[in-house]
Amino acid sequence: MAGEHPDELLMQSLLLDEIGQSVIGLDSQWRVTYWNRASERLYGFTAEEALGQNPLDMGIVGDFHGPGRSGTDQEIADRIARGQAWSGELWMRHRTGREFPVHGTVSKVTGRHTVPVDIVAISKDITDRKHTEAILRRFSAMVESSGDAIIGGDLSGRITSWNAGAVRMFGWTAAEAIGKTHTLLTSRDTEEFADEVGARIRSGEFVTGLDALWRRKDGSLVDVELTVSPVHGQDGEQLGVSVIARDITEIRRLKKEAAAERRRLLDAQEMAHVGSVEHMAGTGQAWHSEEFARLFGLGPGQAANREVMLERTHPEDRGLVRRVWQGLEAGAGSADFEYRILTPGGKLRWLHSRIRCVHGPDGATTSFLDTVLDITDRKNAEQVLEWQARHDALTGLPNRYLITEVLQAYLDRGSRPVVMFVDIDRFKLVNDGIGHGGGDKILGLLGERLGAAVRPGDMVGRFGGDEFIVVCENMLLRSAKLLAERIRQCTRAPFHVAGRQVFLNVSVGIALAGPDDTAESMLGGADTAMYRAKSTGGDASVIYEQRMTRHASVRLDLESDLRQALDRGELRLNYQPIMDLEAQAPVGFEALLRWNHRQHGPISPEVFIPVAEETGLIIPIGTWVLQEALRQVQQWRAGVPAAQGLSVAVNISGRQLVARDFPEVLESALQGSGIDPAAVHLEITETVLMDEPDLPKETLERLRQVGVGISIDDFGTGYSSLSYLKWLFARTLKIDRAFIQDLGIDPHGETAIELVMGMAKSLKLDVIAEGVETPTQLSELRRLGVPLAQGYLWSKPIPPDRIPAWLAQLPLRRQTAVKS
Repeated sequence: MAGEHPDELLMQSLLLDEIGQSVIGLDSQWRVTYWNRASERLYGFTAEEALGQNPLDMGIVGDFHGPGRSGTDQEIADRIARGQAWSGELWMRHRTGREFPVHGTVSKVTGRHTVPVDIVAISKDITDRKHTEAILRRFSAMVESSGDAIIGGDLSGRITSWNAGAVRMFGWTAAEAIGKTHTLLTSRDTEEFADEVGARIRSGEFVTGLDALWRRKDGSLVDVELTVSPVHGQDGEQLGVSVIARDITEIRRLKKEAAAERRRLLDAQEMAHVGSVEHMAGTGQAWHSEEFARLFGLGPGQAANREVMLERTHPEDRGLVRRVWQGLEAGAGSADFEYRILTPGGKLRWLHSRIRCVHGPDGATTSFLDTVLDITDRKNAEQVLEWQARHDALTGLPNRYLITEVLQAYLDRGSRPVVMFVDIDRFKLVNDGIGHGGGDKILGLLGERLGAAVRPGDMVGRFGGDEFIVVCENMLLRSAKLLAERIRQCTRAPFHVAGRQVFLNVSVGIALAGPDDTAESMLGGADTAMYRAKSTGGDASVIYEQRMTRHASVRLDLESDLRQALDRGELRLNYQPIMDLEAQAPVGFEALLRWNHRQHGPISPEVFIPVAEETGLIIPIGTWVLQEALRQVQQWRAGVPAAQGLSVAVNISGRQLVARDFPEVLESALQGSGIDPAAVHLEITETVLMDEPDLPKETLERLRQVGVGISIDDFGTGYSSLSYLKWLFARTLKIDRAFIQDLGIDPHGETAIELVMGMAKSLKLDVIAEGVETPTQLSELRRLGVPLAQGYLWSKPIPPDRIPAWLAQLPLRRQTAVKS
């Protein structure tokens, strides 16, 4: 009968609850009729407080009329009124007032359900979406690094994914396995078993704890424990299955013993009466068997009503029992679940309960029949197996799986964990000297010493081989260093094994949590640091973050100081002359930015310019450079006779050029200085053209109309398209110093300059050679017909207060140059 199956809406709600999805049922008046546990956690109201309330009156609906939220509430209401569903993102509010974004769906409910629901709203907090993505990346990495075989398949049994664990366990590569059917692995003895599991999966069941005998590539068989789950698409349609296979060969003996114990238990239970109790639906009266009284510790004549049963139920499971009975009273036909009870003597027992509704001739429920079975021994055996899966068989310490899980939990809750990799130096020599049995004994003793050296609550685990892991929650750098030293000291006392003393040293790698760290990244960092310690000779500890932390600190200080450099007057301009090679006289100056830090002295432009570019400080700094260079050069043009007619070249970054207000900034600098726009050259590096392919043409057109010139700096290094030179209205090409250095040495440099000169001539562009330092280079440039140049041959960049004197001695400088 349909009434004997769980209500589909409730089951879906419970399933969504398990993954943190808030499910709120509403009647046609938008009053809450259902409120699951996830809703309690998400909005802070219990189900008892929420039932019957309108979400708007409860205040959990955020400010719809804030920025970007207008009309969302009306849109939802309109769509529901039209019988349509709504899906999207909106803001909600916790009862404490904290607002947060959710992704939600609101839809009308059709059909009859045990809960009076006309509208269902499902929502999930998406504040931690980036964190969720990190978890997905970590999960993907864990799948690939897992020691278990994780295999995906479609509904026909064909393999669709195959991780590294499967390669190690079964021998087939992913290329060999993917596309094959499950018969690649299943032996004849398990074909019927595989068909049965496949039928259950296709019905949507989750299958776990199954033992199977699967075949390796070499023909040998391996005992595996399987967890098989259906895989569904976004629309809920089942797409395939996921199988996790764990090699249980090592614990087969233990499992067989546990199975034998379970068989003995089942045999004993068959000889005993199964505990049962019947609750009358109308009166609440109950009848129970003697076995039921024994399980619950009921005295003679003591009733087995629900209040007494709930009182004996473990506090953590009372909510589960209440929900089961609520579902039964709401119309669920049956229930099958496990829970714990505490006997009057204080013993904890696990019970498996199966409840079914008994109906009268009219179909109404007359009673609830509950049969219970004590499954404590089975649960204990399962806990043993679970412990084995999470601990190292040799030392009993937590293994990689458990350590990774605990470490990630620390990171997820925002604590500051520290991870230490501890590795024995030259352990192979120890194994060769005392044998592997003696080596195993030392590993066990070392695990005990590490446990005694750490703080209470810290975790010591073994990754395998001679590698141990220490995980500490909320530990600072100084404490980490002290603990690493304590670990190294505790290992130096001799180990007494096989009648001899063995002395050990260890290398320790330390990783402190960063803001974006995952468990895997911290373990990788600690491992890297440990190997760095070993590479220095061992018997040392190294902190992985130390270099990165120092670099980040210096970078942060540099950025902070650069923000104040303008106000402090630490920035200044030097000027390098641009020379006419025929007349040996200057035609202009290039303005070069310099930073003289008040504490650290001169800082190279190669260091601070990238910081200015990255942070956007290049915009205000570039504006100051433009204004100062134009003002200074115009002052010389007007007041120094030898400077009349000289031009000025100012470097412009890509971020300045694409700024909307750059033309206004330039015009303001021109007007403020009074300089002729034709004497101004804006230098743009060829790499900027490559990085900013969509330069605003309206800006370039305004620059052309203003009358300033465009120079392409470092030409030849970026391999830009020649079409740029046309629509940029370029006036000058500056040959990069890399080509100048080879003149007179490498003919390739000469060839490159000849090509540039030919292109410049056809496009009617001026050419300036940068970085000229030797008379040989000057002679070659003259021979090649290069008209202009700059470099140390004439002058290094000159402070502005020395420019008039430099210009005054030009005749003497020109004679010296000609003679050379």
